[in-house]
Amino acid sequence: MKIWSYSQSHRIDGQGKLVEQANKFFEACEVHGNSMDSVRAYVFGLMRLFKWLKNDWPLFEKFTQKDLQDWMASMKTEGLKPNSINQRLNCARVFYRFCFNATIPRAPGVLYPKGYYRNRRYVNYSDNAGRRPSRELYIRVPKPVMKSMTPDEVNRFMSHLKRYRDVAIVLAMLSCGLRSMEVIALKFEDVDFHLCQMRVSGKRRKERIVPMSFSIMKAFEKYLLFERPANSKNRFFVILRGKDAGDPLNRETFRSFFRYHRKKSGVIAAHPHEFRHAFASDLARSGVQAQVIQELLGHAEIKTTEIYINLNIDDVRREYDRAMKRIEERYAAIQTKTTST
Repeated sequence: MKIWSYSQSHRIDGQGKLVEQANKFFEACEVHGNSMDSVRAYVFGLMRLFKWLKNDWPLFEKFTQKDLQDWMASMKTEGLKPNSINQRLNCARVFYRFCFNATIPRAPGVLYPKGYYRNRRYVNYSDNAGRRPSRELYIRVPKPVMKSMTPDEVNRFMSHLKRYRDVAIVLAMLSCGLRSMEVIALKFEDVDFHLCQMRVSGKRRKERIVPMSFSIMKAFEKYLLFERPANSKNRFFVILRGKDAGDPLNRETFRSFFRYHRKKSGVIAAHPHEFRHAFASDLARSGVQAQVIQELLGHAEIKTTEIYINLNIDDVRREYDRAMKRIEERYAAIQTKTTST
């Protein structure tokens, strides 16, 4: 089995009922308007499942929660990260529902997670109000402490950028909070210099309006004036040189651009999403409300935004030292016990 793509579609090239049903599933996803990234994730998830099932349809017909748990254990042994495992478990559940119009049957020998507490009478007072009870198999994902790039790292990375297009790409994430695919998908007509804003098509085709600063508009204007080929396609950011000059940036070209400049600048942390994270952290540090940051980032839930806007340890240290100075002034015994010889 292998993956093949055409236009905006992905399919699995292979034999057997599993592959046949999978391609029908991908086609249905496209009919429903699922993004290319979502379909791509389903493709890789099902490829993993089919390999584990040895491409045997009868085994999938008898698939139970115990099999799902065994597959989960196999992926853990391979060293996959919790988020990746949970994504593939969900992929298996959605595909099973598509094939048999039912959920994966329960089986003995499976430890199900405890569902969220939900009381209809006191639903407004519960921390989990409105959340659906969850008893699906999953791996607990540790909450990471996200660390944004320092100003020195950002400056070092940007000092190695020689083209206006490259500067504009980084500023689109650092000054406007765009995701990688939002930068790639940005169209020429989405950028409005008169209103100083851009229209961004985010996840699940959700659009939002993002304001632009004077700095990013200057970078955009210089890129359009001096670098963007006259025969360019409708996408805002395009390839500048070679036989593909004028063609839209694709995912591979975008990644190789950052990979090249990470190596050249020595800033290992300079992945595309880190600039979006730095944008959110800088806004929070400047006193911008979380709801405003949520709108700018295009998050559906405020909890997602809170992951991004954690304060830098230097900010925490500064506030801690300021508070401790007041506390020590309040308690004379602290001064007496710590300064006496």
